[in-house]
Amino acid sequence: MAKLSYKFSYRILYVLFAIIIVVLGLFYFVGYNNPMGEYNAPQHTETLIILLYALAIFAFVMFFIGKFTHVVSLLKNEPKQGLRFLIFDIVLIALLAITWAIGSTDPVTLTDGSVFSDASMIKLTDCMLNSLYILLIVGVVGLLLNLSGIFKKIK
Repeated sequence: MAKLSYKFSYRILYVLFAIIIVVLGLFYFVGYNNPMGEYNAPQHTETLIILLYALAIFAFVMFFIGKFTHVVSLLKNEPKQGLRFLIFDIVLIALLAITWAIGSTDPVTLTDGSVFSDASMIKLTDCMLNSLYILLIVGVVGLLLNLSGIFKKIK
């Protein structure tokens, strides 16, 4: 059974490689007859951008499918370990929800003097930055606690 899943996985990988090579070939070798303002962009710029969006969405969806099946499998076979993974996921989702809720939507003045006022993008950026700061602090505190030997005393 494992060999079959590996074969399937490699086939998907080769198909993705082929699609990427074809789109990159179109992007680099077809031509530059696509005016974008004062510049002349390659003809298949939009094709490349669509491919990148599709690959990002595909990776995102596959991550959540894999995460879900892994947690369900752990809950069936090793409930204690599965519960730890589930609690971690819930805490991570709660962190993202809280940082989204406290995110600002105030317009931002850029270095060239223009104002960026897309509220959803500003809120998303604020959410990601606040989450990054909190996770960085948690990581540093965990590292310091580990170095101090507290976790060895607990076991």
